[in-house]
Amino acid sequence: MGTMYRLGFVCLCLLGLSIASGPAAAAECGSESPAEAITACSRIIDAGTGSPPARATAFRNRAKAYLEQRAYKKALADYAQAIKLQPDNADDYYGRGLAYAGLAQSYEAMVELAKAVSLDKNHADAYHERGVLQDRAGRYKEAIDEFGHAIRAEPDHAEAYSARAWTYYKMRQPVRGLNDIDKAIALDPEELDNHRTRGYILEAMGQRKAAIEEYRRILRREPGDRSAEAGLVRLRAPKPAAKATQAPKKLR
Repeated sequence: MGTMYRLGFVCLCLLGLSIASGPAAAAECGSESPAEAITACSRIIDAGTGSPPARATAFRNRAKAYLEQRAYKKALADYAQAIKLQPDNADDYYGRGLAYAGLAQSYEAMVELAKAVSLDKNHADAYHERGVLQDRAGRYKEAIDEFGHAIRAEPDHAEAYSARAWTYYKMRQPVRGLNDIDKAIALDPEELDNHRTRGYILEAMGQRKAAIEEYRRILRREPGDRSAEAGLVRLRAPKPAAKATQAPKKLR
């Protein structure tokens, strides 16, 4: 379901990094390219200069990059260093929770996420991740509660609405799920997983025509999508016709 991670929680603190290792290294350490960020942040860390907040930011940004590469053990090591330097940063505990979750260490992940929300009562992403872990464990009621906390903290949290809709679907409460997935689609209409979930929910509600249209909508955007094709098979509906390519006009 949905995207793998929400990682927009990193504070770059570029001024402090710039003082430590120059503006180029500071900017690259906050790069969206994981490889570039790792190289630049490593230069800053290896230099051993700069204020504690600046060095914490370098460790934090490198940990984020390692998370995106699924190098979870390296991310844990860097978050540990960032926490030593700035022990009250909720985002570091959230990030460490993601790393433990990536290693399938759910208990440790929940401990870290609990620390994150104890430091920041409105950390929507931490609540969302706790909901994901509860859902995976089959604790659906607890998952619903966590997604609700995420939505109250951030009313436009599209992933929390989407995840709660899927949990409601598994709880056989499709009507409640439909309300949530419609909200998720309004917030993030380009996410195909939202439309897949909506198709499943409509199918569960017995709304055959609406479910067929949802699956066809997916296939118009993503020809060959297996979940949408399987849905049409279950509903005994033909796939949408492929768009004919227009023949080039003959030169006169």
